[in-house]
Amino acid sequence: MIYILLGNDIKNKSLYIKELTENRENFLFRDNDIDKGLIMSYSNNTNLFNVSPVIILENVLSGERITFGEKELMSLKESETIFVFKEDKMSAADQKKYKKYGEIKSFEDKKTIPSQKFNVFSITDAFANRDKILTWVLFRKGLDEGIEPEAIAGVLFWKIKSLILSSSRVFSKEELKRQSSSIVSLYHKAHRGECDFSISLEQFILSSLSSK
Repeated sequence: MIYILLGNDIKNKSLYIKELTENRENFLFRDNDIDKGLIMSYSNNTNLFNVSPVIILENVLSGERITFGEKELMSLKESETIFVFKEDKMSAADQKKYKKYGEIKSFEDKKTIPSQKFNVFSITDAFANRDKILTWVLFRKGLDEGIEPEAIAGVLFWKIKSLILSSSRVFSKEELKRQSSSIVSLYHKAHRGECDFSISLEQFILSSLSSK
């Protein structure tokens, strides 16, 4: 089953993905994180409860690195696994090509002001609500708009410390304390050159917001 989501309305696109992923295991991949062989292998996957996962792929169809033939697209279409292709934009010709294999939905934010500065604190709000998909999407958007991973780590650390001092309905105190320690450790490792800060911070976000 294929869904192709176009446009720059991140909030509504994320809400739609959240509906698709409800009660299903889901995996997030960007173009450079996955190859065609792995994508095709998911077409036959089910978990222990015989429920197929949701595979979320960012800018794979519009990229030049991975291309799909007719038989491969038909295999993805007929699979019980849901394949969600998030694309920033797609030409009319490509939309016509993929329309027969999946559902194409457009999410355009007409109120978006191109020059508006990205609000890094939107990441902390999504994190505090344990919204894994929206936090990840906003994290990627922040990096794309030039926000340094140190700045993102800083506001996340501040938010986690605030949640420790207050009461959180979605995180336990133990979870928050582990997250606080993890960010500090990650920061020092990155500055010692032991890891890539942006990649490690992304992994921290995804693992911290996984289901309990």
